[in-house]
Amino acid sequence: MAATSSPSPSPSQQQLVTFVFGDSLTEVGNNNHLQYSLARSDFPWYGVDFPGGQATGRFTNGRTIAQKLGTESPPPYLSLSKNDDALLKGVNYASGGAGILNETGQYFRLYELGGRKVVFHGLGPLGCIPSQRVKSKKGQCLNRVNEWVLEFNARVQKLISTLNGRFPGAKLMFADTYGDVLDLIEDPTSYGFKISNTSCCNVDTSVGGLCLPNSKMCNNRTDYVFWDAFHPSDAANQILADKFFSRLFPAPSPAPAATLSP
Repeated sequence: MAATSSPSPSPSQQQLVTFVFGDSLTEVGNNNHLQYSLARSDFPWYGVDFPGGQATGRFTNGRTIAQKLGTESPPPYLSLSKNDDALLKGVNYASGGAGILNETGQYFRLYELGGRKVVFHGLGPLGCIPSQRVKSKKGQCLNRVNEWVLEFNARVQKLISTLNGRFPGAKLMFADTYGDVLDLIEDPTSYGFKISNTSCCNVDTSVGGLCLPNSKMCNNRTDYVFWDAFHPSDAANQILADKFFSRLFPAPSPAPAATLSP
């Protein structure tokens, strides 16, 4: 989930401020600051394709989908002090392993602080990620898991519609990318990939499915849709971000050509 707001009342002085909420798909290093967190990616080979080639706490070999949208990535919330002015310029609250609880009430707090534009990213076909495929005898997608995902997405869309009607000025949007992700998995060659049923990093799903320092990487990381058992590769994130952005902000149709009467 991402929220944007404009702290300045003057349209000419408005500045886009982005706050990111989510799990490991959008985290940029919050869990590095949690001493007892088991969901960490601050070790090789994570970040191998990130500028500098160092692990930063992002659960992929390069950048997350949130960083592929053309805006500067806000810093992890836990990397800043409580009185840091950078908090007012947008931060990333995403944390690997995070869940959804009714009592968190994140949107309601954001609305009270002036947040009006919020994008809710729907779930993808989780039954087709490598960590789930290994549970199938033939390595196929788990259809039941995907059915649960579709039901969840449908209910979220209904809730968003209700909230838009309840809060004046609210512009909540649901980004339904389920079909885009499924197409990338089912037809990887159309997007320049070769493998989508397993991960580039040879992981052990019995111990979590993350890419550990003793894991072996594939020879060509751009051939793979998935980096580890859960997360897309940098190359896949680029494809998904392009689709995500174009779906939310479609290009306007060209104006019809003028005709001259004789």
